[in-house]
Amino acid sequence: MTSIFDQFEQRETGFDDVDKTSISGAFPEYLERMATDLAAVKRSMHGLLQARPGQRILDVGCGTGVDVLAIAELVSPDGWAVGMDNSQVMVDAARGQAAERGLPAEFTVGDAHELAFPDATFDTARTERVLQHVADPSRVVAELLRVTKPGGRVLAADLDHGMWAPDATDRETTRTVLARWFDYIANPWIARQVPGLFRSAGVEDIQVTVLPVIMTDLEAADAMTGLGRAAKLIAAEGSITAEQAQAWDDDLRSRQADGSFFMCGAMLVTHGRVPA
Repeated sequence: MTSIFDQFEQRETGFDDVDKTSISGAFPEYLERMATDLAAVKRSMHGLLQARPGQRILDVGCGTGVDVLAIAELVSPDGWAVGMDNSQVMVDAARGQAAERGLPAEFTVGDAHELAFPDATFDTARTERVLQHVADPSRVVAELLRVTKPGGRVLAADLDHGMWAPDATDRETTRTVLARWFDYIANPWIARQVPGLFRSAGVEDIQVTVLPVIMTDLEAADAMTGLGRAAKLIAAEGSITAEQAQAWDDDLRSRQADGSFFMCGAMLVTHGRVPA
């Protein structure tokens, strides 16, 4: 399977502009895989939305619309779920799924920095695993607040890429690989910064919910983080030797083979209320 992490060889994930990447067709498949691997985390996040029938809820960076369709079920029959993404490829995939299920959902292409909705349009606005990729996270947060009604809820969730912890034998190589690898992401520590962004934007009743991400399969970890090719590329940079990279990879694959592979991380979900 072609992975979005193939883009890392060009020092980018491609999520800032999916349609311009050479592997845009791989992104919907990647997000579908993530929806499965993060199913328990997503259920918890949907609970934090406090969605009710009749509400209008926006998902910024909706991808293939998995979350929008889940939210549409929560707000139906009189509510509406809207998904926005900067990728026509993603939006087309989302529209196809919505048409099949007949849910109250719609999808549009747009820029998270300049949402094409009037002020106070939605009861709730959310974004998940988007701020790590955008050019100006504070502007995106400001836009979430602008389009949300006074007293409404805003939620931003991201993986904190400084908190990944794979079990590996060589501690020093592991530290080096993780420290360098996630610098390929535009904003790898944004999850821990969002509470401050919310506070600066005027969000009230801010809460942070930490949701564990546990993986016992190397393929799943590779799909989510690109871990399987990290050491090779870090060695190419010269931060570790080729021999260290090979030994590190062999260690992970040995753990996968005997069933002892383990890696954990955290999704930080910051949520609060727009001032009334």
